[in-house]
Amino acid sequence: MKIIGVTPRVLTEDGVQKQFVNTRYLDQLIKRNFNAIMLTMNNPKLEEVLKLCDGFLITGGYDIDPDYYHEENSGKSKNCLPELDQVDRLVVDYAKTHHIPVLGVCRGIQAINVFLGGDLNQDIGNGHRSIESDHAVQTVKNRLLDFEDEILVNSYHHQTLKNLAPGLKVIARHTDGTIEAVIHETLPIIGIQWHPEILADEKESRIIFDKFAELVNKK
Repeated sequence: MKIIGVTPRVLTEDGVQKQFVNTRYLDQLIKRNFNAIMLTMNNPKLEEVLKLCDGFLITGGYDIDPDYYHEENSGKSKNCLPELDQVDRLVVDYAKTHHIPVLGVCRGIQAINVFLGGDLNQDIGNGHRSIESDHAVQTVKNRLLDFEDEILVNSYHHQTLKNLAPGLKVIARHTDGTIEAVIHETLPIIGIQWHPEILADEKESRIIFDKFAELVNKK
């Protein structure tokens, strides 16, 4: 059985830091007959854990430290956590080196772009926040995801991809030009800015998770 390494996210309750994975992501992996392990922070040799994995899911979450793309924090990059950035960076580096399938969601697409050499807009205002559906995205034909020409998705982010990392290709944009999805030109890497795990029964979400599963099973 294949194993998917899933990046953690963090919350603090009553002064206690907790690492977790949203069950919505796990449901989509389990449905496709994958085992999942959480790639926790501060492992002394995380690379040894990564060797166990047949694919990686980089989940949504707080902002990446803009120092990684050579910018100062304008004050708009919120809740940056070095230990979490390090996990995502190691996952992207390992996947690139070993050609391991990756699916990045929300922060995940941003991590893919940043750690492959791109950068972000630190804040784009409110136009993409807390939209449950009807967020119009225009797509282009590509080698991995067979979307309709226009799809309706959700949106829960305030940062976006700016300059693309080498090798990435835009396959979907919002009607205002915001990058909504990318794939790598040669590697099995998919980045999605919206949250398909929330709209798991929608056609577009099934396309995303099914293609990720196909890439993993080919490994």
